[in-house]
Amino acid sequence: MTKRCLLFAFVCLLSSCTTFSTKNDPNKSKVEPPKLLKPVVRKIWIPSELRNGGGEWVEGHFMYRIEKETTWSR
Repeated sequence: MTKRCLLFAFVCLLSSCTTFSTKNDPNKSKVEPPKLLKPVVRKIWIPSELRNGGGEWVEGHFMYRIEKETTWSR
């Protein structure tokens, strides 16, 4: 009889310590953080030129102008 009582107490103790896995709330998993939008950049060609009366030569190159910075989406 005491073995049964001890076994019953042991089973009750083990069952009280177990946890059941719960599903996440579906509303929480659907919410996504806002994303960063790409900036608007314009590429401009600057032609080669002579400066300071022909003493300096500047090679033609591209200049990049940021017209709209990165923003967060809604």
